[in-house]
Amino acid sequence: MAALERIAPGHVTTVRAAVFDHLTSERTRTLSEKCEKILAASHRPPPPATMGLP
Repeated sequence: MAALERIAPGHVTTVRAAVFDHLTSERTRTLSEKCEKILAASHRPPPPATMGLP
């Protein structure tokens, strides 16, 4: 936990500079909407396997 606390500020700064500083407010909202959909889908059970597929 101590290591995470130590590196978290640098990680946040790096992600902000690499991703969010290049997005407009509208694109940030769009990214947020997409992430919410991905998160919601990750909490649903997987679809049944299709016959013939591994």
